[in-house]
Amino acid sequence: MNPTRGHGGGSVRSTVDFASRTKVVFRNFTVRDLCPGDNLPVRARFWWKHTDGTTGHSAWKWDRNGCGDHGTNFGNITRTGSKSISKVYLQVAVNFRPGQWVYDISPIRDNQYT
Repeated sequence: MNPTRGHGGGSVRSTVDFASRTKVVFRNFTVRDLCPGDNLPVRARFWWKHTDGTTGHSAWKWDRNGCGDHGTNFGNITRTGSKSISKVYLQVAVNFRPGQWVYDISPIRDNQYT
């Protein structure tokens, strides 16, 4: 994903594995700054929707390494709760100008266990 299309930007990637109705693992959760040397950070997080319609999200993970080739890999992040998770997606935010964020989301993934 590159939310600024034509300017600097950012990407987030992860392999999503549902382990059960209430557990999802985001493998190799990686945030990468794709910029022309603008020194503006990129952040990303994942969202989930429960079968009862409520939603939640993880904390932001940041890539501040100044346009590095590989970004910042946060490894595997697991979301487990008492409610069934029906869907998840990734969100990336690019600091287009200081204090001005542009957002994009990934395709939504459905939980095969719900």
